[in-house]
Amino acid sequence: MQSPAWILWNLSLSAIPVGLAYLWTACVRRWSLKKRGVHWVAFTPLIGLWIAFLPNTCYLLTEWRHFLFDNYFVGVREAAESNHLHMLRVARQGLFFLCYSGFGVLCLVYAIRPVEQLLGKLRVHKAAWMTPLFLLTSLGVYLGLIVRLNSWDLIRRPLHVWRVTLHAVTTPILAETVLVFALLLWVCYEVGNIWADGVAIRLRKARSGEHRRK
Repeated sequence: MQSPAWILWNLSLSAIPVGLAYLWTACVRRWSLKKRGVHWVAFTPLIGLWIAFLPNTCYLLTEWRHFLFDNYFVGVREAAESNHLHMLRVARQGLFFLCYSGFGVLCLVYAIRPVEQLLGKLRVHKAAWMTPLFLLTSLGVYLGLIVRLNSWDLIRRPLHVWRVTLHAVTTPILAETVLVFALLLWVCYEVGNIWADGVAIRLRKARSGEHRRK
C-alpha cells in the first residue's frame, strides 16, 4: 500500500501540467496581443515541459493495479467474505481509488482543455495535434509504469529514454498497447471535457442568476 507522502507526490505531479497549460496558453495570448503574431519557438520550453509532465495525470488510472492485485488489498477482500466489517474497508478502499484516479482524469482534462480552446481559436485542426499528443502521453505512461522512468529522465538520461522508446514503438505488442491506451485516454478526455462544459454552463447560469437578483 502506498504511503500518504507518495500519494501526495503523485497528486502533485498530476497537477503540474494543468498549471503549465494555463501558463503557456496565457503567455501565447498575451504575446499575440502585443506582437500581433505568435512566435511558437519562444514557448517551446513550456510546451515541452507540459508534454513531458502530461503522462503523470493518466498514470493515476493505472493505480487500480494495486487495489486489484496487491496482496494487502486481496487479503482484505478475501477477509470481507466472512467479516462484514471488512466489507466497509473494501468499500472505502474502492472509493479512495475512484477519487484517486478521478483526480488524474480531471487533471488530464484541465491540462488539455485550455490548449484546445487556444488552438481552436487559431483554427488548428483538432485531430492534427491531439493524435500525436495522446500517443505520446500513452507512451509516457508505459515508460513510467513498465520501464520506471520519470519526466525528468528526458534530461537526465535522454539516450536511455530514446532506446526504450524505440523498443516500444518497434515491438508490435507494445505499440498496439500504446495505441489502445491512447484511444482510451482520448475517450476519457472527451467525456471529461463534456462534463467540464456542463459545469462551466451551470456556473455561468448561477452567476447570471445572482446578478439578476442584485
